[in-house]
Amino acid sequence: MNILSLFNAMPGAVAQGLIWGIMAIGVYITYRILDFADLTVDGSLCTGGAVCIMMMLSGHNVYVSMLVATLAGMLTGLVTGIFHTFMGIPPILSGILTQLSLYSINLKIMGKANQAINVDKYDLLISLRYIKNTNIFENTIFIVAIIIVLLVLLLYWFFGT
Repeated sequence: MNILSLFNAMPGAVAQGLIWGIMAIGVYITYRILDFADLTVDGSLCTGGAVCIMMMLSGHNVYVSMLVATLAGMLTGLVTGIFHTFMGIPPILSGILTQLSLYSINLKIMGKANQAINVDKYDLLISLRYIKNTNIFENTIFIVAIIIVLLVLLLYWFFGT
């Protein structure tokens, strides 16, 4: 294995790790702080992505698409809450039911298994094109990492109050 090919693959892996890190924060909050083992986040993250991509492909603004995707993710959490509170399903099972149903729902939202978008046509935050050969302060991975650190500090402060 060539060590240079490993370093060329690092930006994509780091970007994906940062995104999954945000999901891990959500799982930590529900499991450790709320004492609710909620696995909905595995499916709701994909639901938000599916809604955002389909709205962008249909011509909507990126920021409006992200807002609607966030609302779609919140709606999936609401479904899990309804399963638990009104139907009396245990927390872990209600999250698993929602998570498993979201796999089919996400396929229905997207129409097929994968919907690709072009970085030239849409204003995306993270693209490998904008990561390599850029200044460190213009590097989107650096910017997202700073945002995640600020998010963790904000949550640490909030849960300390």
